[in-house]
Amino acid sequence: MKKPVRVYPLLSLLMIFFWRSLSMRAQDLPLPSGKSEIGHCRFEWTDTSRQEILAGEPGSRRIVADIWYPADQSSQVLVPYLDTAAIKRALGETGLSSFVGDHGAAPIRSGSIRTHARENAPFNRRLRQAPVIFFSHGMGMITQLYTAQIEDLASHGYVVVALSHPYDAWLVSFSDGKQITSETKRRKAAGSTEQQHIAYENQRIEWWAADIRFALDQLFAINNGKPSATTPIAGHMDLARVGAMGHSSGGRAAARACQLDTRIKSCADQDGVAMMQPFYLAADGRGMGQTFLLFERVRNVSPDEKDAASLDMTLAELNRLVDSLRNNKKRALAATGGSFHVLLRFDSTSHMSFSDLPLLQAESAAKAALALRVLQATCRYTREFFDQTLRNAVSTLYDRRQASDYIDLVEYYPKK
Repeated sequence: MKKPVRVYPLLSLLMIFFWRSLSMRAQDLPLPSGKSEIGHCRFEWTDTSRQEILAGEPGSRRIVADIWYPADQSSQVLVPYLDTAAIKRALGETGLSSFVGDHGAAPIRSGSIRTHARENAPFNRRLRQAPVIFFSHGMGMITQLYTAQIEDLASHGYVVVALSHPYDAWLVSFSDGKQITSETKRRKAAGSTEQQHIAYENQRIEWWAADIRFALDQLFAINNGKPSATTPIAGHMDLARVGAMGHSSGGRAAARACQLDTRIKSCADQDGVAMMQPFYLAADGRGMGQTFLLFERVRNVSPDEKDAASLDMTLAELNRLVDSLRNNKKRALAATGGSFHVLLRFDSTSHMSFSDLPLLQAESAAKAALALRVLQATCRYTREFFDQTLRNAVSTLYDRRQASDYIDLVEYYPKK
């Protein structure tokens, strides 16, 4: 009988190449799940009605808007993931590593992390207009570290206007060479307790909400051809269908903008709460008239004696406090035009699972695969929320309102 050919060395070699390939690709951004190509353009705006209070010298508030949108196929240059030269100028050789870690910085510096958007690509000719979603980054973060989520929305036909909030972002670079890093002196001077930290952040969130409203004014001007209609998005934004979203403090800012501006029709808060509240009720109990999504990651368990001791409280006192905070959250969710509450699975995720960071920092193919699956889940639940609220689409996820992969809870608070 003919002896079987031994293929084990060949299989071993193939497996080595396979896993090496996975490792090399572990930090790649996921392909957007929508059908549209993606374009990108950038604006810098100055709000002369507000004087910048954190600047060292007098001047008006300036913001940067990176805008992703559904586009036609184009040979325009791909948008770089990060401007590493600007980061180096502002923060030195080790600036990027101090922010994303050595493992995340290496592929960014090499240029192997590539986006799917092309600079100033023509708007998707099959779409006359597209709904608009504002996005605000977390405190101390930058817009670009949410590229995967933003690109996914744009590929499904949304114009995503991602704002950089100077002095609260890690770094904001302007075309005139001015660079603004995160302001820390006044934050530290505001106090070190949790209550003092929240009070300071509340002040900054008012500024961010004002940034969103000011940016919306600029979009109306652009859509009407002012000051120039040469940008690819001019005339293509459906400003009757506007949403706002954000991560962490940016989620609270989106909620605050909704409370202040009825031009915004729905808003999503990704893991942004202060003392369990995504936003504060007015004295008369009013919250907002829009539909709201609180998409958070929280360990939904009761405190124990160890927790109480760490706060110098009895367990009974801590339980009363937690019950009060949870009831405040429920009251806020009920004081809207209808709210969804979605819980991201705690043990499989982190606060940064709404961003690209877990992918960038993944040190193995297994960790990268987990980060990718979680990010895909957060993208889908967020996208279907806006599909339902801005497009009147039927959401298979929210209609079921049941747990799925990496999602432990979907609750609905009907409009009162």
